[in-house]
Amino acid sequence: MESVGIFAPYIPLIDKATDLIIKIVKIYETAEYNKNICEALVNRVKLTENAIDTLQRRKQKNVDIFNDEVYYKAFNRFIYVLEEIEKFAAEISNIRGLKKYTQADFVKNKFQKLTNDYDVAMKDLHFTMAVASEEQRKIEEEALKDDLDEMSNYIKKMHNDILENNNEVNNKIDFIYDAVKHMRNHSDVSYNVNKIDSKDLISVKSTDKRGCDPNFIIKKTYKGLEVACKYISNDEEKMKTCSRTQKIHEILMKSSECKHILKFYGMSTIENRNVMVFEWAERGSLRQLYEQKDIPFHYKIRIALEICRGLIFLQCAGILHHDLGCNNILMTETLEPKIYNFELARYDSDGITTSYLMDPTKADNIVHCSAPEKLTNSRYTIQCEIFSFGMLLWELTFEKIPYQGWEIDKIKKHVIKGHRERITFEISTPENQKIKKIINDTWKQNPQERISFMKLLDMLEELHNSIRMNPTDILRDKSLDSSKYISNADADLELPDEVISPVIFKPVISLEEGIKAFKAEKHQKAWECFDFHAKNNNTTAKYWKGRYLWEGYLDGIKEREEGKELFKEAADEGNSDAQLRYAFTLLNKLEEENNRQIFLEYLKKAAGEGNNPTAQFNLGDIYYKGKCNIPKDEYEGIRWLMKAALQDNEKATNLLNQLNIDVYDIEYS
Repeated sequence: MESVGIFAPYIPLIDKATDLIIKIVKIYETAEYNKNICEALVNRVKLTENAIDTLQRRKQKNVDIFNDEVYYKAFNRFIYVLEEIEKFAAEISNIRGLKKYTQADFVKNKFQKLTNDYDVAMKDLHFTMAVASEEQRKIEEEALKDDLDEMSNYIKKMHNDILENNNEVNNKIDFIYDAVKHMRNHSDVSYNVNKIDSKDLISVKSTDKRGCDPNFIIKKTYKGLEVACKYISNDEEKMKTCSRTQKIHEILMKSSECKHILKFYGMSTIENRNVMVFEWAERGSLRQLYEQKDIPFHYKIRIALEICRGLIFLQCAGILHHDLGCNNILMTETLEPKIYNFELARYDSDGITTSYLMDPTKADNIVHCSAPEKLTNSRYTIQCEIFSFGMLLWELTFEKIPYQGWEIDKIKKHVIKGHRERITFEISTPENQKIKKIINDTWKQNPQERISFMKLLDMLEELHNSIRMNPTDILRDKSLDSSKYISNADADLELPDEVISPVIFKPVISLEEGIKAFKAEKHQKAWECFDFHAKNNNTTAKYWKGRYLWEGYLDGIKEREEGKELFKEAADEGNSDAQLRYAFTLLNKLEEENNRQIFLEYLKKAAGEGNNPTAQFNLGDIYYKGKCNIPKDEYEGIRWLMKAALQDNEKATNLLNQLNIDVYDIEYS
């Protein structure tokens, strides 16, 4: 019993040490940066945990030690070291801590001091098993070098790209962080925002309205600047008492210091209705832009890069957006993205935001971009934000809303199981592979395996700098993608004859315009376009000219053999639509020579290399049913049908439904 009394002063110290070790491990598990250094620290303190367990088990044998004041003081010094390790790990593992360091050597020196202090504490406590061995020190040196090389780059980017080497910007970020933190800790306080006299809002045109009542956005000018006035609640009392709304306004006002975030000027009234006044974004949302215009690839990467910079700014200020998507990015006339809609934004406390009750309809709206852990009701973390950015990048790349048309429960099950949207390109290029890797690195199922925003910035900058930009590129009206048009139509291959006029030399329209003309059944205009570009050795034009010659869209022109030759030429140059069409030209002659083998070869090329959903459906149909005297293979057939269905091929989807096969059945992947 005497040993228990002697041991009593150590109980709170051991509890404290245990708690600190748990916190250090947790910091490592959620670390965005310097993971190797954090892991080295965790390896150290976990050894300590074992030593403490041994010490407690042998307390009766260690009565003399516990009764020694020198040992007691040493144990307290050990607690001090653990506290310093926890503080250091917390600083270097997140972006706010990263911001405070101007040189990576500061981190190196601090790490070395802490590990030396730790070893001294271990020796003083006779925890010799926890003292670093020579081998462990070598491992730590390698970990330190790897992280410091990366950190040097990140610190440079942080101060150049985000803080713009401007102490004023840095100070404002710190102010935003502190202000938002204060608001979080004083949720019952009402916050005033800037009030704009309605007389200062000058009308531009009466027709300058967007949206539908009651959610109109009206264009005005304010102090010579074009602004957007967005209607909100007209209940003045509600506006005064709703601290959540006031917080949003305050966040917007403070965050407007960043050029990648939509500026918020304040509150006003128009026709006795409350409005929030923002800077004007001429092109609307990024989603509206890609639905109306063809965005060149290098513009997409530049847009993603600037959004990433804006999100890093917010992260430095302690704010996570919570609702990233192309619908919440507004675009200026000069294609500058502006992060918008902070209705769900929350204060970031050590990378984790507080949980809160959300309107079910709003929750449903963000499911398509939510991380798997968030879908299981975990707290929203910076890793969730990174995942959502990856979904935004996918949407921008493929110009399509993720999981469009899916039920909410289906999306949740799909993502929680580790499945994602497909990342497939018609043509594999180095640039396409790089963007694919970036997206995949944000989508990791394990949150700790996702890349950091600074790593994202690094990869996007590298990709952006590697792309050759064409200064003459402009945003064109949305063009008809020939492959999508053919694939989705599953067109009947038998069409009526039509004619053609002689070709006359004159300026020729682009292929995009030619395809539009085809869709509008302006066949003379389309033919002249395809004929010119085909003779100019354009692969896509050869395919389209082949279509005209094979199908006879114009009166007097139906040269099937020449059309077939053009199909083959374009097919051999890699055009998947031509590969599909050439295969079908052999359909009625499969018994001749080796036509069946050639038919299958080109159909497989279109389905595999070309990722053509119509070809995938036909190949699946052939294998599943044993058509064309090709040996039946139900497994292979279902595999191709699933590929087609995942690209929204209606026939494949219907056939799988008839077979009662889930399109996400991993057995056939």
